[in-house]
Amino acid sequence: MPGRRDWDEESQERYEEDFAEFEMTDGANGRSHRRRRSAGRGSPAAWLPPDDLDFESELPRRRKWRWWWVAVALVICGICGFMGAFAAVNLGIGLNLSKDAAVTASNFLAALGTQDYAQAYHYLGPPMTLQPGAQSSFIAQAQRYDACFGTVVDYKQVEGTTVIQDNSWSSTYEITRSKLPHSYRLTLTLQEDSNHQWRIVDYQSEGADNALAPSQPACQ
Repeated sequence: MPGRRDWDEESQERYEEDFAEFEMTDGANGRSHRRRRSAGRGSPAAWLPPDDLDFESELPRRRKWRWWWVAVALVICGICGFMGAFAAVNLGIGLNLSKDAAVTASNFLAALGTQDYAQAYHYLGPPMTLQPGAQSSFIAQAQRYDACFGTVVDYKQVEGTTVIQDNSWSSTYEITRSKLPHSYRLTLTLQEDSNHQWRIVDYQSEGADNALAPSQPACQ
């Protein structure tokens, strides 16, 4: 019958299409059964990610964390740069102050070497200049030391002895006098006055206060 044949052909095509989605396998009891074929490597289902991985939402999250770390790194670099600049400025200020104070100390010792006592007294500051007759007392002391130990013929700053604290600067010098067989050490302490000038406020020779030379009984 034509109608029956048409139905059988159409049914056969549907059956073959449905059957193509399955493959025959042997069960444990020897019976055959059908199972759906797994997708091959070329099939789109072989590379699709699992449903529970949402890559569209994961990518913005990773980008957010990446920019956060970049911001943190920039902040750290900014802080380090500021601290470095601050330290450099302070170091520059300290070096300038040390240089100015060292120049005053050197000029003072040079004036003693030429026996220009009035000029040497010019580099002194309070409290050494506050007492009545301070200048004449200083000149008399310097003349006595020159007569006893000889004039200052050389001086050299001892490395590593400079101390800077607030507006105070101190350093030790190796002093050579013409009549002494060996050199001695003289420590000068300076302070910056209101006119930003460095003045000598104290000097100690081998631990003796207010002495420009080591003390010896024959020279008292």
